[in-house]
Amino acid sequence: MNVDDKKRRDKDALNRAFFKRNGKKITSRHYDRIIDKAHEIEGKAKSIPALHKVIKDVLLCLELIRDYRSGAYRNIETWAIVAVAFGLLYLINPLELIPDVIPVVGYLDDVAVMVAILRLVKVEIDKYAQWREKRSEYEDAFGRLLNHDQNGN
Repeated sequence: MNVDDKKRRDKDALNRAFFKRNGKKITSRHYDRIIDKAHEIEGKAKSIPALHKVIKDVLLCLELIRDYRSGAYRNIETWAIVAVAFGLLYLINPLELIPDVIPVVGYLDDVAVMVAILRLVKVEIDKYAQWREKRSEYEDAFGRLLNHDQNGN
């Protein structure tokens, strides 16, 4: 293992520890807010060109939150669901490190936070995606999301 891989692994461990420590701060109210604001989160993610590469993962995270909140899916580490919730809430938080009204750079923090979260929870997101594929409703639900995405709505 090279030095960069070790640094990345150490950084990921610190990030996981952060979400483990702060997990109790994310409550059912936060998950409900994500579900209530799903269209706003989706719209924000679609409006940021740098997030277009990971839009499917962002949409999958929204589905994960819905399934987690309903109790349909609980096979996820607590720190990971907290991290996903944090990332999605950050996208719609009006109090950001860099306000979105600042042209171009206003979205840099949104992109950095969401990409870092997605990288950190990749294994958990992949596990969830496999679980979704096994469900008969997967193709219909995800197909509607993708069709919605392609129609620009």
